[in-house]
Amino acid sequence: MGFRWILLPLVLSQGFLLGVLAQNVPAQERTVRNLEDQLSQAKALEEQSQKRIRLLNQELARLSTRVENLLKEKARLEGEIARLEKERAVLSRQITQLKEEIGQTEGRIAKLERDLENLKERLQALMRSLHRERAGRYLPLLRAQSFTDLAVRARWVGYISERDAELVRTLQATLKALREERERLGLLLADLTAKEKALGQTQRALEGQKGELETTLASLRQEAQGKRALLREALTERQRLQAQLAALQARVLAERQRLLELKRQEEERRRQEEERRRLEAERRQAATPPSPRQASVVVPPPPLPATVGRLAFPVPGGRILVPYGQEGPFQVIQGPAPGSPVQAAADGYVAGILYLPNLGYTVMLVHTETLSTVYTNLQEPLVQEGQRVQRGQLLGYTGGGLLIRPEEVEFRVAVRLGGETRFVDPSAYY
Repeated sequence: MGFRWILLPLVLSQGFLLGVLAQNVPAQERTVRNLEDQLSQAKALEEQSQKRIRLLNQELARLSTRVENLLKEKARLEGEIARLEKERAVLSRQITQLKEEIGQTEGRIAKLERDLENLKERLQALMRSLHRERAGRYLPLLRAQSFTDLAVRARWVGYISERDAELVRTLQATLKALREERERLGLLLADLTAKEKALGQTQRALEGQKGELETTLASLRQEAQGKRALLREALTERQRLQAQLAALQARVLAERQRLLELKRQEEERRRQEEERRRLEAERRQAATPPSPRQASVVVPPPPLPATVGRLAFPVPGGRILVPYGQEGPFQVIQGPAPGSPVQAAADGYVAGILYLPNLGYTVMLVHTETLSTVYTNLQEPLVQEGQRVQRGQLLGYTGGGLLIRPEEVEFRVAVRLGGETRFVDPSAYY
């Protein structure tokens, strides 16, 4: 474990933390945060565009359904109109046939009326003729009051009158029957005409509904055309926003890389400065340099920032194997088994990741401007530099180094006091 502390300056020194908090780094961090804010706004706009596209697609689907239903209703009305037209055509033919029958019946009635008038005239002429004839032949007898001639005359007159009366009754009965037939045909014609008129009104009403449907269909098609135009505009806008989003993402990534490079350069500068100070201190001291334990002991830990609260234990289910200061300015925490999970102690972002074969991966998190944590002996991390993490988020698993047991992790807490950054005892913050 002492050998590990000798290698610690190769992994992460106080200068590394000073580099993160140096004056030329916050400006770059603000730039990155501004770009991240712009990226968030661009994502929000892109989400709004996606939502608008979904709404337009839903509106188009609704309009399509309405158009389809109206087309079905139009087809039904057209079928009903065609059926009514066929019925009207049948009624029209029946009406025409009835009119022809009525015309024929009226013609027969007119002929019978003429025949009856002619018969009446002939009867009247015959009666006048018989009267003159009989009167001339039997006048003497009548004057003589002859009953024989009188009977003969009466018989002939009765016979003729009976035959003519029977013919007249026959003609009158036929005429009556024809008139009744004409009346029946007239009533049937009126009924068919009323039906034809009602069908015409129904057909016109259906044609009016069809016209309204066609107007509605035209309006819906025009509305759908406008929605499609809006959808095309929304798709174009989404493509523009996606291109802008990709450009912002690329710029954020580049600025993060630049921030990491600035941190690395500042860390190197700090490391060189610390090395220079250490050499000067060694030259000033005549005695042996203090042991790592003496160098690691610091003033009592200050309170954590209110925004952080208590730190989460880095290894769930683990225990402190080596207390802070015993082998260096860190705790050795033993997990339940090799490859134990290691979690973030608080919210923050990944400020740096360093790999040395003997010590595995070292991950440093910055939580506030005055608080950072460091985790050593990880396998390949599950986070990336510049990534924001939350309290309890998995960083990786123990067992990445050759000189540290696979179930252990070295945990450091660094705080900034005045103008210096120091490691402190993590146990004060659990």
